[in-house]
Amino acid sequence: MSLITQECLISLKSRSNGPIKVQIVSRGLPIENTFGGSAYILDFMRYLQQADCEIEYVLLNSSPNGTIPWYIIPTYLAALANVSVQNNLQIGRILLRFNSLSEWLTAPLLLLYNRLIPEKLKDFYRSARDERKKKLGHAIALQPWDTLVTPKELAFVNSRLVRFKPNVVVANYAWLGSVFDASSFDESVLKVILTHDILHKRVADFRRMGETSELSDWNWDNESAQLSKAQVLLAIQEEEAEILKKMAPSSEVIYMPMSVICHSHDTRQVPGRCLFVGSSSPHNTHSLQWFLENVWPLVLQVAPYCSLHVCGSVCKQIQGSFSNVCLLGRVANLKPEYSTAEVCLVPILMGSGLKIKLVEALSYGRSCVSTSVGVQGLGEIAGSAVLVADTAENFAAAIHKLLTNPEQRQWMEEQARRYVSEKLSPQGVYQPFLEKIEQHIKQLPNRV
Repeated sequence: MSLITQECLISLKSRSNGPIKVQIVSRGLPIENTFGGSAYILDFMRYLQQADCEIEYVLLNSSPNGTIPWYIIPTYLAALANVSVQNNLQIGRILLRFNSLSEWLTAPLLLLYNRLIPEKLKDFYRSARDERKKKLGHAIALQPWDTLVTPKELAFVNSRLVRFKPNVVVANYAWLGSVFDASSFDESVLKVILTHDILHKRVADFRRMGETSELSDWNWDNESAQLSKAQVLLAIQEEEAEILKKMAPSSEVIYMPMSVICHSHDTRQVPGRCLFVGSSSPHNTHSLQWFLENVWPLVLQVAPYCSLHVCGSVCKQIQGSFSNVCLLGRVANLKPEYSTAEVCLVPILMGSGLKIKLVEALSYGRSCVSTSVGVQGLGEIAGSAVLVADTAENFAAAIHKLLTNPEQRQWMEEQARRYVSEKLSPQGVYQPFLEKIEQHIKQLPNRV
């Protein structure tokens, strides 16, 4: 990661009479190699830390490990921030929850179940359990991920505001905009929402495809009401930045994509190797299933030697078996997969925001084939580092074109590296937000 200018560090420290204190409020912990949103916020936090910011990560979800009443905060997260979790006792990196004795009695059995029972048997059990609950008319009693802030959550935020005394509070996603209703906020605290995407557009996109979104029924009005509670909105792509300006005209919008650096390779590419990386999010599952059923057979017809590696939790959701496809599941180190790939695939059919999988592929200097949805926010690289195709026939033809034209593929790889270096460097991406913090602090009374 590139270094921040020393002048900026000195300015931030002196203007605030100490390190900038940034409090991030979220309902989920960012875990490496899980999904794009986690990769984005971890990268953001690393830059804040490099700028000598002091970070507190406030988790509103009191069950970070599901029904298991204990959790060990990952080393990389503990090194970035102090983590405070609602209704948990924290001892070092260990979180303990004492809601009920039954959780502690059943937890060892659940751990044995997770470790010893084959995954196929687990899937069968889950399907039977869910079907039984449907027949009995029972609903799984889980709070929707994107529900508005509850009074209990607001009280916890309030207590952390009093204790941490932040200069900046960042709500992770628009549905947490109501955290800014906490009584302990005053004019000294900069209120920020990290948007990730436009919620109502995502919901509408899923509905258009006949799919059920993981989100609630967001529309322009209820999303706008949450966004307007913040002074600053962080937009992950430029197209969405323009929409946010209309949705919350009183808020300042800062374009802040995810940063990446160029990676080198020490492994040769495998002829015909394609790669898809994705979480088990509905848009990934639906899109990859479409690709495997409609595009991949066309690729194999003209290039039977081709192979496809699929990495990520999306593998568990794929139905059926497909020739020359290897479902690897979650992979701790993706570098060897990117190194051996000749083409990276982004066949996304729905969704909003920035496709982190595409940004990551570009950082490894790989040529890509994407749908129009997959390249949203990075449209300027269409035709250079990325070929765009929206039908099964065109997508397959684009893949074949790259696999059989090494000169064009090499040129596209060079374009990918150039784009990353010029447009997605850490300092270029995140420094405008730090400058906004500095500007905010300068305007406060009683500051040196």
